[in-house]
Amino acid sequence: YPVFERDSTAPAWYRAAIERVFSRLDSTLRIPAGDTLAFGSASASLDVRFTDQEWRDLRGTYVRGRMAVLESTVVAIGIEFLQAGVLDRSKSQLETTDIALRRGKTEEIAPLGRFLDRGDLAERLDGRLAADGRLSAGLRGPAYKIIITDVPPSLVFNDSATALAAAAAVDAVPRTTGFVQENERIVSEHDRITPDIKLKLDSYNRARADRGPATDTPLQMIGSALHVALLVTLYGIYLFLFRKRIVGRTRKLALIALIMLLAGTAAWALRMLHVKAPVEYLIVVPAASMLLTIFFDSRVGFYGTVILSFIVAGIWGNDYGIALASLVAGALSVYTVRDMKNRTQIFHSLGFIFLGYGLAITALGFARSEPLGLLLQQLAFAASNAIVSPVLTYGLLIFIEKTFRLTTDLTLLELVQFNHPLLRQLAEKAPGTYHHSMTMASLAEAGAAAIGANATLARVGAYFHDIGKIIKPTYFVENQKTSRNRHDKLAPRMSSLIIAAHVKEGMALAREYKLPEEVIEFIPMHHGTTRMDFFYSKALEVARQSDDETKIDEIKEQDYRYPGPKPQTRETGIMMLADAIEAAVRTIEEPTPQRITDLVDDVVKRRVEEGELDECPLTLQDITKVKEAFVNVLVGIYHTRVKYPDVEPRKRARRPSSSAQRRNGQDEGSIPAPGRE
Repeated sequence: YPVFERDSTAPAWYRAAIERVFSRLDSTLRIPAGDTLAFGSASASLDVRFTDQEWRDLRGTYVRGRMAVLESTVVAIGIEFLQAGVLDRSKSQLETTDIALRRGKTEEIAPLGRFLDRGDLAERLDGRLAADGRLSAGLRGPAYKIIITDVPPSLVFNDSATALAAAAAVDAVPRTTGFVQENERIVSEHDRITPDIKLKLDSYNRARADRGPATDTPLQMIGSALHVALLVTLYGIYLFLFRKRIVGRTRKLALIALIMLLAGTAAWALRMLHVKAPVEYLIVVPAASMLLTIFFDSRVGFYGTVILSFIVAGIWGNDYGIALASLVAGALSVYTVRDMKNRTQIFHSLGFIFLGYGLAITALGFARSEPLGLLLQQLAFAASNAIVSPVLTYGLLIFIEKTFRLTTDLTLLELVQFNHPLLRQLAEKAPGTYHHSMTMASLAEAGAAAIGANATLARVGAYFHDIGKIIKPTYFVENQKTSRNRHDKLAPRMSSLIIAAHVKEGMALAREYKLPEEVIEFIPMHHGTTRMDFFYSKALEVARQSDDETKIDEIKEQDYRYPGPKPQTRETGIMMLADAIEAAVRTIEEPTPQRITDLVDDVVKRRVEEGELDECPLTLQDITKVKEAFVNVLVGIYHTRVKYPDVEPRKRARRPSSSAQRRNGQDEGSIPAPGRE
């Protein structure tokens, strides 16, 4: 019941208010009737508004000295109503027929009709004044207005006590209408479902849902485990068939397992809360989707989202709605981070995640005829997830990069900057190698982009693939500023050792400067196990010229090969081809498009026949696309230049204006053709 308390101060407050009203009335009525200006000002200061006739009746009462009778009557009738009980709010707001009237520590349940609200007071006051013989008909109007204006409520609503009473009433309501005994049959096959049976079935389902996994039988637990195992196996098969580079890396597999485990644990923990709120929409599947995409690629992220959505749905009782919402939101989050350019791009996913959840929740809500309030509640939780997931992804990204020592495109983009200490050393100590690396970067990036490989990784790998030449730069032809070659006075075997050493020295430098392993791989793999043909041939020639015929048998081809390994990824395979082609194309005297194309075909064919690309996943179709990309870049770099005519005779003639030079396209300030090494 609504709880009201009697205000014991109401009568005294009312008496004081009436005294103030009549004091002002006396002051007003003392003013002569002819002084309309002063009278009007005084009457306007009153809280009560009287008609002209009522003022004339009041003036007559004042003249006759009867104002005290009017005042005492107004006080008595007002207090009479206060003692009966005047409510501080309308009865229509209470929606009840009884109220609790509190007096100290006791409460009395009384019918609401026994008390008055403002409407009741207005209706009864007229009759009460008419029944009172002390007032003339002319004074009933002023008395009515004074009482109705100044009478305060004597019964005040107690909010906190009412709330406590309502809670106690709810707790007192029985939560069950009966009991179903253990092993008691609720319904049999072909039985008609009565309202009582329906109530029992609904109660049974709610009880199972509230108790959660604790009520699962051993068979149900085995089934759940098989369900998860089946989904994880499907994901593992996909990785084995299409992402072998991940399967071969323990750290990467551990990261995938950790991400899936964290999302699954979050789903289970929210399930264990046993709350009625739709906390299932707080499961951070989008965060897991983004992490898988950032650390691997969009396909790994998308297929991981599919598997994880079904796992989460299984944890929540195979709820299709949760699976659909998680799948749509996760897929859209994959889309937002598939091509990361900076870390803040993660927060672009916020709107897409909410859009995914919103579409799924709205569609299923309409299909299931769910109430609007529940839909809004679900959307509110989905909005919270849309905010939490990007923040969680941002934080975990930094943690995982450092803990698992994994490289993302974000890490690579930070290495693209030319202010890296190794690149500065390369430009200073081995400028020819630096120029070669920049050209290689353009080739490798174009080749990788042509087949959908990681173009950023290919470019960064090209920047650092020859950093080992910093140690002994002058032993490499591109850094020799004179015609004197330091290998001329060295034995072929010694030269091969010096050349091969730049691989080991480059890897040591890369690890010293903490380059990512994915970048370090380019240093040995871009040579693979290829043979240093120049020094091998030179060794054979020296042996043939020797008087000792056994010398030629002492020359082992393996001594003139790079240690490897062969390229293991598409990006390192592209780098091997680019390195060989870039070095070869510089030897062409007139690099026409056809000659460049023939050279590219020849170099690629040789590498394929040597088996250097056997261990990387480049297909013949990929190689064809890579060759086309190489040719396009090389033709742009080594295209032929227009031969300028002899300008000596023109020096004797009138020099044309600069505008004429621009019109003829022969401005001497044109960009010169680049020289070749």
